[in-house]
Amino acid sequence: MIEPGVRTVQVPLRRLSDHARIPAVMQDGDAAADLCAAEAGEIPPGGRAVVPTGLALALPLGTRGRIMPRSGLALKFGIDVGAGLIDSGYRGEIGVLLFNHGDEAFRFAVGDRIAQLAIEPSWTPAFTETAVLDSTRRSEGWGSTGKEAP
Repeated sequence: MIEPGVRTVQVPLRRLSDHARIPAVMQDGDAAADLCAAEAGEIPPGGRAVVPTGLALALPLGTRGRIMPRSGLALKFGIDVGAGLIDSGYRGEIGVLLFNHGDEAFRFAVGDRIAQLAIEPSWTPAFTETAVLDSTRRSEGWGSTGKEAP
């Protein structure tokens, strides 16, 4: 049951494979839905692979999809996600780029939950060149947080 005031967004999807599973939000209030593998495979230690989901989405204009790791896979097996941004205009198959930072091969089966998908508001940047930027306390980077200003 959705709590009053909690926003949801309808996302049309198309199955491209008989093995595709519709992303599922596992508990009320969760911020993301689980994505499942549409094919079985293995990623060697230190390796990476794009795992097909067998799904295509039609994200609403003004939103983006963000593919994120599942905390259990990250903790137990060293599995991380890369290149996880889906633009609203993309209509191709959703693939999940998985990195195996673990010491053993990571095996996955059809239907295994491999990542999470969050739908977020999105803004299209319009850049304007200027000679001067307003200053903030964060003018430095790469470890400058907490340093005293000169």
